[in-house]
Amino acid sequence: MRNFFRLIFLILYIGNQLFTQIKVYDDLGRKIEFESPPQRIVSLAPSITEILFFLGLGDRVVGVTRYCNFPPEAQRKRVIGGVIDPNYEIIASLKPDLIIMTVEGNTREAFDKLSELGFKIFVTNPRNFDGILKTILDFGKICGVEARANYLVDSLKLELEKIKDVNTGKKKPKILVLISLNPLMSAGKNTFINEIIERAGGVNVAGKLKQNYPIFSREEILKVNPDMIILTESEIEKEELLKQFPEWRYINAIKENRIFKIEPDIILRPSPRVILATKVIAQMINKFSK
Repeated sequence: MRNFFRLIFLILYIGNQLFTQIKVYDDLGRKIEFESPPQRIVSLAPSITEILFFLGLGDRVVGVTRYCNFPPEAQRKRVIGGVIDPNYEIIASLKPDLIIMTVEGNTREAFDKLSELGFKIFVTNPRNFDGILKTILDFGKICGVEARANYLVDSLKLELEKIKDVNTGKKKPKILVLISLNPLMSAGKNTFINEIIERAGGVNVAGKLKQNYPIFSREEILKVNPDMIILTESEIEKEELLKQFPEWRYINAIKENRIFKIEPDIILRPSPRVILATKVIAQMINKFSK
């Protein structure tokens, strides 16, 4: 009888272990399995670091890139190199039980090398708001904080609904977000930046282009004639724009002095702060519409 109960206990224990095993699919479609939530995580991109801290998992982050500057606490973590040039020796010394990478920022070489070293890797590729929210939920599931992740995602969705109502019925300005001046790069249709502009109540002048980050000529900017120009390079002023592109004085945004600046980190990273970027641009549009 004693052996019988031992057998029953063993079956229940094994069944419970199988039931509690964590199984997720990353954005490459790879199934990743965990016996228990990872406790030592290396982040290979600033957006990943932001999401982990957003979920309250900062104590589990043991390594970050030199560009991971938010929240401020992230800057106290061990730096493992850059996004495209991570230091494999430092990463190995940290003994992570999970490394998180991105498709757009990190390299295939880094993925292959870290895989060869035997590390468990989760790859993200958020292309829009839904993708960002999915990433938050994925991290929550992996790390055993699903309830927290669901609550935070619901809160972000609520914030988005509030933003949507701000500029309802107002004129939608044509907006050019300049990611860089050399070359003249903006954000196309299949990017979360495009969605930020649209949700804020504007029309992205590059929103019909299939390229993720199209390059414009100076003449093409004249042709699209944006009502607003949003700069992500904080050191650039209106005078600098006209010095480099004197013919732009005929653009509506220049003539009406509708040149705005936005903190690059909140609009260029697929992190929870895209909600803040949407709010900021909605406020810019509200000024335009008055």
